[in-house]
Amino acid sequence: MAGIKWRNMALRILSVLLAVLLWIYATNEQNPVNDQILSIQLQRRDPPAGMVVSGSIPSNVSIRVQGSRTRVAALTPADFQAVLDLSGLSEGDHNVPVKVSPPPGIQVIQVTPGRVYVVVESVVEKQVDVAAAFKGNPAKGYTALEPAIQPSKVTLRGPGSKVNAIDHIKVTVDVESATGVVDQTVPVSSGQNGVTVSPQSVRVTVPVTPLPSKTVAVRAGVVGEPAREYEMAGVTVNPANVQVTAPSEALSGINWVETENIDIKGADRDVTVRIGVRLPTGAVEIKPAAVEVTVHLRKARGQESGASGQPGR
Repeated sequence: MAGIKWRNMALRILSVLLAVLLWIYATNEQNPVNDQILSIQLQRRDPPAGMVVSGSIPSNVSIRVQGSRTRVAALTPADFQAVLDLSGLSEGDHNVPVKVSPPPGIQVIQVTPGRVYVVVESVVEKQVDVAAAFKGNPAKGYTALEPAIQPSKVTLRGPGSKVNAIDHIKVTVDVESATGVVDQTVPVSSGQNGVTVSPQSVRVTVPVTPLPSKTVAVRAGVVGEPAREYEMAGVTVNPANVQVTAPSEALSGINWVETENIDIKGADRDVTVRIGVRLPTGAVEIKPAAVEVTVHLRKARGQESGASGQPGR
């Protein structure tokens, strides 16, 4: 009798186990384990106050997850949380893991990138000078003088390595075709990510004044030889003097100017031309820019003597 009862109990247990195995089999056939790759936003917990992170931190990470087919198919990026925790970092280099929190029933099997390299630095402030550079050129005959910048210094704030590498800030002022004072408010930028500038703009005043000028003599540039039996008797330049405009340092070295070359090769009479005046090095303008030059020719003296002595023979 006891044997029969034990046999019945064993059959019942076996039936339950078979039912469970059948259920598991059926479930796996209908709802197998699946993988999926998702891109989720990377949240960042900032470092302690007075510290800043330099380096490239991705905005998103790619995760590969695993779970049942129905569960995986219903997943969205909003179901996950990816965090880069910098809140407890000290100054220096760090390789920080990306922590991903999945919903129940889902396993994260891969995170890309799984770690992020960052450099934590102290935030520093520093004052530097502002320098102005000119864009374009003033009108012809004018020059831009030393600019006045207000304020002349700005304050930089950011990672120590970046801030300490900057010794001045440059701004650009447009003086193209200017004939008077140029007064502009221009933006100021550090040119470095993570480095702020205060104030964010400065006022630049540039005096633009006429260049100095002086009157100098004109020399004719004559080349070539006249026809046989002729020689050059002299040169007339009209006007004989021109006005040269140049910066002071260049003007002080200009005492005369020369015309373009006048070729008298083979000429047997006076040569009169209107010709340009060469601009000396450093000069910006000559008035007038062209002059009239006459190269006077005459019979060579030896030829005149020979001609007058011929009848005497």
